[in-house]
Amino acid sequence: MAINLQHQTAAQFVARLRERWRNAEKDEKARIGAWLLARYNAGDITAAQIRTAFNLTAGQLTTFAARLQTLSDARAIIQAEQRGD
Repeated sequence: MAINLQHQTAAQFVARLRERWRNAEKDEKARIGAWLLARYNAGDITAAQIRTAFNLTAGQLTTFAARLQTLSDARAIIQAEQRGD
């Protein structure tokens, strides 16, 4: 599902998401991370937008993306166990 922003740019949205990420508890941080990674992989959010919002270098973005993948995978495992898969 593509992001359809009407009242802000994608860069502004990612900056707001960054603030929410900063203040999030573990479960919400994992949810936000999984969503952000999915949108990045889908091409809805660019590497430049993430780098700017999270104040990352190119190398740090690679590490951050790996961290998001780990969070996303862990969250998927927990959700599968809760569903009884």
